[in-house]
Amino acid sequence: MRRVLSAVALTVALLGGLDSMSACWAVDTDGPDCLKNDAVDWGDAPEGVLAYPGVIGKFPTCRSMNLVGTQELPAGCPPISTFPGITGHIFHRQNVGPAYWLGCYFDDAGQAFGTDRDQEGKVNQPPTGTSFCTSEPTDCVESAYGLSWDQDECAGDGSDACLSALPVFTACQPFALTFTTYSCDTNAKNVFLNICVDMNHDGDWNDAELCTINGNSTCAYEWAVKNQVITLPAGCATLTSPSFPIGPTPGPSWMRISLTSTPVSDDYPWAGGAGQGGVDGGETEDYPGTIQGQVPTVPSSWGNLKAAYR
Repeated sequence: MRRVLSAVALTVALLGGLDSMSACWAVDTDGPDCLKNDAVDWGDAPEGVLAYPGVIGKFPTCRSMNLVGTQELPAGCPPISTFPGITGHIFHRQNVGPAYWLGCYFDDAGQAFGTDRDQEGKVNQPPTGTSFCTSEPTDCVESAYGLSWDQDECAGDGSDACLSALPVFTACQPFALTFTTYSCDTNAKNVFLNICVDMNHDGDWNDAELCTINGNSTCAYEWAVKNQVITLPAGCATLTSPSFPIGPTPGPSWMRISLTSTPVSDDYPWAGGAGQGGVDGGETEDYPGTIQGQVPTVPSSWGNLKAAYR
């Protein structure tokens, strides 16, 4: 059974107290999640439907799809993922040790929740209440760029999402993502963080762009954080990712964040990183974001980022 939002949280959502770009009606959890080991979570980025005005998403979400993205790499930026084939999907099984996930929420009894039992990716555009991937009901509606999508979680939904607001990036600037987590383990544990950002707005995560600042160039990969080991504290936590460079092209963007117990493979941006078998532990969440125009940089902060990527 799904857990309905509390009256207070629902009132906040209806009054627009959440991110102004989101329309959140989330009823998408069936906790307490530390007491179940059969939860399966899927990604929810657009695949086969509009990701941006005029652009069909080719992100790895649905179980069965026949789309192929492109891999666009400027000179000097070698590939960090395999060449894209037919899009795959990612799904997580909570079957290895104590469960952990993205987001941190509690029911009235103090039990942690933040995931549900997905059968497939939950996405559709325009929203209809059921997923484009399957007939499974979706859980909330996210809006940006004049479009709206059915989703599994929506930023600031008060029940599932690891983000309080949709991400806003700045062209040719470093960015670090702050997100929430929950771990049922009583000890801290190391997990793997992966983040993708569609920086050239073509509906996939296979590319890279060059940014030049003060005469120096850096490769801004759409697979922005690759298999970064992070320490997940016990219980609820707010974490910040390593900084990564954003490409030079302002516009709409879809972002994926995944936590897993083992590293994902090099096909993660287009096939999900684990083939048909899925990945162990964790969760994937997808959000529309915006890359705003470049602003003057602070040389010291850019210098620190460059040093980190050498």
